[in-house]
Amino acid sequence: MKRYLVFIALLGLGFGACKKDRVVEPEHQNVETIKIAGHVYPKDSIMSVFEKYSGFTKERFIFNQEKEQFYIADYKLFVEPSDYIILKK
Repeated sequence: MKRYLVFIALLGLGFGACKKDRVVEPEHQNVETIKIAGHVYPKDSIMSVFEKYSGFTKERFIFNQEKEQFYIADYKLFVEPSDYIILKK
């Protein structure tokens, strides 16, 4: 009887050790990006730099992807990204 009990206990441990853990997929956050001079940058960090050095809020900056320029809403002022930030070359 003792042998059967040990056998069942070892069998239970054997099957318990084979239990797989669930793999939790990391959530993909949608990060809005912009492309300047062939490099992709996170839009939020670029806007933070412009906000810091220009004195305007992030909401006032609009990026024109075709010309790769920023302009400030309500102004006819175009800003080159290289004027405010150091970009990869």
